[in-house]
Amino acid sequence: MLAIVASAAGTAGGIAYVGFRGNSHTRWTKICNIYDKFCQHSAGAILVSLFAAIVLILLILHSVFTMYRKIPN
Repeated sequence: MLAIVASAAGTAGGIAYVGFRGNSHTRWTKICNIYDKFCQHSAGAILVSLFAAIVLILLILHSVFTMYRKIPN
């Protein structure tokens, strides 16, 4: 699940970067100056997905430490 959430956050960041800066090699122009709401929504989605990835990492670490404590010495 962490791999899926992390890849989704990376993909959203890549698309938002192309929308913000454009890509001169493929002749894609910037769209943030045209579609202002798109950039706001994509920035919000990226922040939420990064927050979800961080929470998922913390939950995994908590689970690992809980399982480690249950192992008898």
